[in-house]
Amino acid sequence: MVISDKMRRVAFIFLFFLGPLHFLYGQSWLVQGSIENAEEGPVLLASFYGDCFSVLDSIDTRSGFFYFVLPEDTPPGIFRIIYADRVDSIRNQNRFVEFIFNRENIEIFVVSSELGPVPIFENSMENLVYTGFMEYELGYEAKLMSLYRQLNSIQGEVDDYAAARYSRIQRERNSYMDSIAQLYPDLYAVRLMNAFRAPLIPGNITHSQRIDTLKECFFDLAPIDDPALLYAPVYTFKLIDYLSLYQENTLTEDEQEEAYMEAVDWIMLNVSREEQLRNFVVEFLLEGFELLQMERVQMHLADHYLDETCESDMVELVLSRMEEYKRMTPGKQAPDFILRDVKGKNFQLSELGHSYVLVLFWSSTCEGCRELLPDLYEWYLSENNYDLEVVAISIDTSVANFEYLYKQLEPSWITVHDPLGWNGKVSSDYHIYATPSLFLLDSERSILARPSSFRQFHRSIKKLAQ
Repeated sequence: MVISDKMRRVAFIFLFFLGPLHFLYGQSWLVQGSIENAEEGPVLLASFYGDCFSVLDSIDTRSGFFYFVLPEDTPPGIFRIIYADRVDSIRNQNRFVEFIFNRENIEIFVVSSELGPVPIFENSMENLVYTGFMEYELGYEAKLMSLYRQLNSIQGEVDDYAAARYSRIQRERNSYMDSIAQLYPDLYAVRLMNAFRAPLIPGNITHSQRIDTLKECFFDLAPIDDPALLYAPVYTFKLIDYLSLYQENTLTEDEQEEAYMEAVDWIMLNVSREEQLRNFVVEFLLEGFELLQMERVQMHLADHYLDETCESDMVELVLSRMEEYKRMTPGKQAPDFILRDVKGKNFQLSELGHSYVLVLFWSSTCEGCRELLPDLYEWYLSENNYDLEVVAISIDTSVANFEYLYKQLEPSWITVHDPLGWNGKVSSDYHIYATPSLFLLDSERSILARPSSFRQFHRSIKKLAQ
């Protein structure tokens, strides 16, 4: 990359007049520079913490020049410059570059390339080392994946050359990282780099053996033990990478939850006792498994790892849900209700007179419901030898949406539409916060199972005949 002489001259004049800012703000730090092809408008400065970033400051630019003043107590971490530019007459919004701040003045020249914006640093060893490491990582990952595909394509035979090269590339990476750490032991960039250290995986083992090895050794060289790295998007990537080792398409939903609970235990075993770190990891995992609607994993986290010092909306939500969930677990009695079906007939749960009842909460906007309903109805028509009735309660607030999906199926089971949705009395009594939600009950309204899919329902109903 070449920075034009004109850009250098303008930048020099710009920085010359900014010089007194240091004295105006006391012991503060200046982040300044220029953006090639920048559009007129705001340039934003954002910082990271945990799994998100927040905007700290903004400045309007006409020519691409910007500056920000950071207070003396600003913690080291990864920061982001966000802007808009125009390349080949195309306006690009939310362009960004990232850099390390570690209590030093930073000059950044952002230039355009075919691959996007590239930051150039002239006086920051932190960022020169970090940029060099990231470039090395890209090449390392490409070489390793190429060899990995080659090793996996071998049927029943071991390519000794490929296996040896696979191991050698990993050793070379360790040597590279060791040399950088010895040269610059105090850099934040080195702390970031060390967080990506990985165990040496032999090239002559199978794919499943590699996965099993990584499950046990993933954190051996890089545990989650540095609170300063919460100011960079490091531990979130490590947690996601580790959890992905336990994701298998062949597992049932119950088995997948069991696998994730094992992963959670390994993760927490490798998180330091430092309060800030542990709280972040627990809350990050709680939120992730909330999105996956894996209540058992959330309860496992809350039961074993949720510290009293954890305070957030997510923690309060999970604790509240745990109490509600425990009131609706197998062995408990489900609340009675009276509802009017779509044909205008009233039904009371306790008066249905069937050996078993499946109470199903669904909505037309729920992808899982659209998959579940046809399979469940086919079973209901052809395999229901258990004297089981289904009470399907739609919590659609839109009558049109409900009617559209209902008319596609027109099931002969009891169908109810509650236009109050999540706020309806029955939804509240059953503590519904996700769809589909299913409750398999006996004739006394005792909860036998809480399946979350047709497969789980099918397994649960089969157990009744055993």
